[in-house]
Amino acid sequence: MSAIIVKTIMFLFLLVVLRPLSINGQATPYIHNHLEGNLDLTVHCKSKEDDLGPHILHPNQSYHFTFSPRIFFGATLFFCTFRWKGSCHWFNIYDQYRDQDECEEICHWIIKKAGPCQNTGSNHTCYPWKPDKCV
Repeated sequence: MSAIIVKTIMFLFLLVVLRPLSINGQATPYIHNHLEGNLDLTVHCKSKEDDLGPHILHPNQSYHFTFSPRIFFGATLFFCTFRWKGSCHWFNIYDQYRDQDECEEICHWIIKKAGPCQNTGSNHTCYPWKPDKCV
């Protein structure tokens, strides 16, 4: 093998090994109940591999979970259903393609009746609920 190929392979190996260490290898979405009307919020998050179960958040309470995003073979996706009196909606609370740059380690999601808002400190982006029925 030529020296350039060996150096390229070594560089790629180090990139794969060190990248997770540089971002601690984990992501933590925080979900904050800011529903108007002082309502309780039931949050139930899942990925393809994990079901985190339902959690009841009283007004202004938060829930979070931590996981390691995939490095190879696809991207990590967590979706959550959000239920409160008379309503049920869902949203992809962590989409690695969307969130890997903005939320390397921690994401804050403010949940309102109109939809979830991602607050990364320097950015505040609100999204509509997914149009399909609750899952």
